[in-house]
Formats: sequence, structure tokens, C-alpha cells
Amino acid sequence: MSVRLRPSGAGTDRPVLVLALVAVLVAAVGAIWLVQAALGGRPAYRTVQVDNRAALALQVAAVGGGGRLGLGLAAPRATTAFHEAVDLGTTWTFVFSYGGQEVERQRVSGRELADRGWTVQVPETATAELERQGYR
Repeated sequence: MSVRLRPSGAGTDRPVLVLALVAVLVAAVGAIWLVQAALGGRPAYRTVQVDNRAALALQVAAVGGGGRLGLGLAAPRATTAFHEAVDLGTTWTFVFSYGGQEVERQRVSGRELADRGWTVQVPETATAELERQGYR
């Protein structure tokens, strides 16, 4: 009778080693990404006011810096403040709509908007055609 010894299993299992290396690599990339995000700073936030002189409540969105920011509903014939709006940078384009239909679009530089106290004005005539059609 002969005795055969089996390996103890203490050897390196290649698939486990590959998975461990991939996990370490993913963790390292994630850590680098988190450090960059922390060092990059937080975006600036603004309170944007909409002086809606039109007779209808309008949905307000701002476009700029590669993104679109839905601000909310501006009350009719009132000034509505939208707090903590992300600063979109050098150029802001405000889009005012009613029922999904765009009624006014204004492009304003960030500097001009700051000079106006972060207030944009919707003219009274912006919804005139809709009012003629009976919208209230």
C-alpha cells in the first residue's frame, strides 16, 4: 500500500488573486475620485428672484453651464424667490413657460444678473396671446 499526499491547499488560487487585485484597484480609483471631489469645492448657490409682471403663473427654468435647472412656479404679478439655485456661471438663459408652451426666453450674463440683485423680470406682455385665448 502506498500513501499519497495531497497539497494542503495553501497555494495561491489565481481567480481569487485576480478578484482581490480588481477590488483593490476599484477602491483606489474610488478614493482618488472622492479626494478630487472634496478638493474641487462646492458649487456656489444663489437666490434668484423672478419678477413676473404677467397675469399668469409661469414655470421657470434656467439653462447654462451645460445643464438645465428647473426653478419652479413664479406667481402672477408677483416676485417669487427661488432659494439655493446652483450658480450656472457666466451665462444664464431663463425659459418661462405656461402649460408646456414657452412664452419668454431671456439670456443674461452672470455679471448682469448679479448687478440686478439676481432678479430677472418677465414683461407683462409675455402671456398676452394666451390671455387673449382665454387662459387665466
